[in-house]
Amino acid sequence: MVTEITLGSFGSQNGKNVITGGQSKIDTKALIDSLVAARRIPAVRLETSNKTIDTQTEALNNLKSLFTKVQAAADVLRNPVGVANDSKNIFQYRKASLTSSTGALASNYVDVTVVPGAAAQSYTIDSITQLATQSKQQSNNFALADAITASAVSAAPTAGLFTAGTVNLRAVDGTVGGIPITLTAGDSLQSVVNKFNEVSSRTGIQASILTVATGTYKIIYTATKTGETYNFDLSATAPAANAGIETDPSGVLASVGFNPATLGQNALFSIDGVALERETNAVADVLTGVTLTLKQPTIPGNVRLDIVPDTTLVANAITAFADAYNEYRVFAATQSQLGDDSKPTEDSVLYSNSTFRNIVSNVSNEISRVVAGITGTNPSQLVDVGITIENFPGDDQNPETKNIFVVDPDKLSSALASNFDGVRKLFEYQQTSDNSNFVNFKRSNNLGSLTGFSLVIDRTLGTYKATYTDPATSVVTTVDLDATDIAGGGVSLKGQAGTIFDGSEYVFAVAGDATINVTMSQGFGDRFYNLATSFVDVSTGTLTQELTSLSDNKARNLEQITTIDDKLTAYREKLVQQYAALESALSRSNQLLSLLDAQSNARNNS
Repeated sequence: MVTEITLGSFGSQNGKNVITGGQSKIDTKALIDSLVAARRIPAVRLETSNKTIDTQTEALNNLKSLFTKVQAAADVLRNPVGVANDSKNIFQYRKASLTSSTGALASNYVDVTVVPGAAAQSYTIDSITQLATQSKQQSNNFALADAITASAVSAAPTAGLFTAGTVNLRAVDGTVGGIPITLTAGDSLQSVVNKFNEVSSRTGIQASILTVATGTYKIIYTATKTGETYNFDLSATAPAANAGIETDPSGVLASVGFNPATLGQNALFSIDGVALERETNAVADVLTGVTLTLKQPTIPGNVRLDIVPDTTLVANAITAFADAYNEYRVFAATQSQLGDDSKPTEDSVLYSNSTFRNIVSNVSNEISRVVAGITGTNPSQLVDVGITIENFPGDDQNPETKNIFVVDPDKLSSALASNFDGVRKLFEYQQTSDNSNFVNFKRSNNLGSLTGFSLVIDRTLGTYKATYTDPATSVVTTVDLDATDIAGGGVSLKGQAGTIFDGSEYVFAVAGDATINVTMSQGFGDRFYNLATSFVDVSTGTLTQELTSLSDNKARNLEQITTIDDKLTAYREKLVQQYAALESALSRSNQLLSLLDAQSNARNNS
C-alpha cells in the first residue's frame, strides 16, 4: 500500500527555499530554470544581436579611421577651397637651390628659405657689396670694485660715473620727448644696464657690461636692429644727426664719457641688375615668398637662385595617398572574404552591412575615373602618371585584394619633372573665371563631370542662375542658386538640393550685377577628399550615422533585456511560491496516507 507521495525536497536557491529532486526524480529547480530560460529566449536573441553590434561597431570604427587617413592624404592634393591657403596645398611647396658662378660654395654668401606659393622662377644675385650692421658705442672705463654692488651713479657730477637724475633717450617707437630712464645715486653698473635694457624695445639701444680687467669695466651699447635707422650716438643730443639722447637736463650721461660711435650700415646688393638696399641681412620683401639671408660680400661673380616646385614632396604625398587607399582596400577585402562553403568567414564582420557595401561601390566608381575638363596631352587618368590598378594575390597576413594602387616611382617622378602643372590638374580642383571676385568656398562630388558653367547675378530681379551643359545628357540646363547677402555688399551662393550644385558654395565678393563664365576640372584628390568626408563627417557622414544607429540599437536592446529580466525575476518568484505550495500540499497528503496506513494495519492485526 502507498503510504507516501514524494515529488522532491526543499533546497536553497538565491536565499529562498525551493523544491529539489527527490525519490520521484523530478528536479523542480531544473524545471523552474527551464521554464525561465524558455521565456528568456528573446533576451538571449537581443544579447546575441548586441554581440554582433559590438563586432560591427569595432569594424566600422576601423573603417572610419582608414577613411580619415584617406581624407587627410587627399586634402593636401585637392587645392583647398576659399581664399588661397598655400600651406595646405602640397603642389604649392617650393625648394630653392643656390649656385655660384665661380664654383665657390654659394651658401657661404647667402641662404634662402621659400614659403609655399612662391613663384617658380630663377634669379641672379649679381653681388653683395655690403652687409647690414648694427650701430655700437663704448663707454669710457668705470673704475669700480665690482659691477654688482659698487655704486656707478653719484649724486653730483663725477668724472667716470653717471649722475643721478632722468635722461630722455631717443625713441624709435614714436614717443614724443623720448624715453625716460631715471638713475638713482648708489645704483650699481648692473642696475644701470638693466634700466637701459628694460626700455630697449622703445629706444632701440641695448646695453651689456664688458669686464676689461679686475676693477675696470665698460658698457657696450648696441642697436637692437641693423641698419642706418637705428644708428645712435650717446654723446650727441637731438637735433644732431644720429643723436642717442633727446634731452639730458640733469647731465646723467655727461660725466661718463663715450668713445666715438660706430654707425650701422645698410645691406647693399643687386638682383637681376637691380641695385637694392635694405636695413637687414634677412631680406624678405624683395622676392615674394622668399627670404634671403645675406652672409658675406660675394667675390667676383654671381649666385644663381632657382626656385622650383618641390616634386619630391609631391611624389611622397601622392604615394601616401595611394598607401592610405590601399589600407582601405585590404580592409575591405578582409570584410568581404568567403570561406570554402561560400559563406562569409568570421573576419567578414561587415559582409552584409549595407553601409559598408555602398561605400565599397562608391569608391570603386572613383578609381578608374577620367578627369573631365583636362585637355591636350595633360594626364587625365592615374595610369598616365604611373599609378596602375592591380590585384594583390595576398600573403600570410592579408587576403587577396582587388583594385589596389601600384605606384611606379620613376614614372611618377618623370611626370612631375616634365609636366608638373598637368599632374596638379589630375589631382586638384581647378577653377578659372572671367571675374576675379568670384571664389569657390565649398564643393561636392555632385559636380560629376561638369567642366564649366555661366552664372548670372541679377540683384535687381533677385535672380541667381547657373547654366551648364549636363555632362550626362548634353542638355543645356539652368538652375537657381540660393543667395545670401554678406558684409561688404557681396553675396553667398549655394546650390539647391537635387541639383548638380548641391553641396557647392560660391562667393561673389562685391556689390552689383554680373555675368560670370567659369571653367573647371575636379581631380582625384578633390573627389577622394569629398568622398571620404561624406563617410567620416562628424555629423552627416554615413559611417558616423551608421555607428550612431548601431549604438541606438544596442541601447534599445539593453533596455528590452532589462525589462525581460525584471519580468523573469517576478516569474521565477511566482514559480517558487507555486512549487512551495505544492510541496506543502504533498506533505499533508503524505501525513494523511501515513494515518490511513496505520489504521489499516491496526484493523488487520486485531
